[in-house]
Amino acid sequence: MTNEMLEIKARGVVKGRAEGEALVADATLSFWGEVDPVTGKVIAVGHPLEGQSLKDRVLVIRSTKGSSATPMVLNLAQLEGTAPVAFVNVEVDSLAALGCIVNRIPMVTDLERDPFETIRTGDRVEVNADAGVVRVLR
Repeated sequence: MTNEMLEIKARGVVKGRAEGEALVADATLSFWGEVDPVTGKVIAVGHPLEGQSLKDRVLVIRSTKGSSATPMVLNLAQLEGTAPVAFVNVEVDSLAALGCIVNRIPMVTDLERDPFETIRTGDRVEVNADAGVVRVLR
């Protein structure tokens, strides 16, 4: 079995490096009311990621959808050890960016390739927001 490595240029929004298993959905996600910070699971009924755990995952989504509680919920998840290790977003919600800054979670956007066509749930993903690079290992 051969492993395929993709390297995708991106724009770093929140600096840092992290690696984990991808969790991918071409959807938005609110941390207020759609994520349980204690379990790290998506609890929004009918959401494409319903029931999935964010713990130690690289969250690849269109964007978060805002609530001023996003940084707080993300911080609670970080304290519980259930937060994502990195964000790959098509659109950047400033409240999620703030939550990532406070919790030192790397975030990238503006990928040179459509992340929903190139990254699949289960892929191993390294986000290097310092260098503006996302590496995907299948």
